[in-house]
Amino acid sequence: MKLKTKASCPMCGATMEFNWETTELPYFGDALIIGGVCECGFRHSDTMLLSQREPYRHTLVVREIEDLNARVLRSSSGTIHIPEIGVDIEPGYASEAYITNIEGVLVRVKNIVEFATNAARQARDVERTAKGEEILSKIEMALRGEFSLTVILEDPFGNSAIISEHVVATPLSIEEASNLKTGMIVLDLSE
Repeated sequence: MKLKTKASCPMCGATMEFNWETTELPYFGDALIIGGVCECGFRHSDTMLLSQREPYRHTLVVREIEDLNARVLRSSSGTIHIPEIGVDIEPGYASEAYITNIEGVLVRVKNIVEFATNAARQARDVERTAKGEEILSKIEMALRGEFSLTVILEDPFGNSAIISEHVVATPLSIEEASNLKTGMIVLDLSE
């Protein structure tokens, strides 16, 4: 299926066109790909998975530099925990699916922590600045293979995974899955 729609650009208000297309993605199954570009340069892209699997948790202890290459498939309903640095990435209403590796996840976290640390520094918040610098130091050491950390990826719809021979994949209980954010509106029509 292919479809085109128009909507107002959230940046400049001009009319922009969106392309919608269904496709089959390896591992994920059926997906809806959405993309649009405005003349002002604003871009929006998203991948919405149209299937659902059993809820799962994938855990990888990153001990060696080679572990940074483990593939990460995060759907828009996936939650990432990195306990050693106190990071939880939960889905929100605008969550997007992405495919990267452990290094890519750490670089994403690093960019966000750098932004927050600079804001704390400008606000002269010594405590938050120090905490941000501590997290950044641990991320840098992990990227060099000098700091071990655990990456946990949980998905109540089972559409996320970490691909590695060292990953431990375990099903989530109904209670565990129901405590996770989904990042989207979910209609339960079974009742």
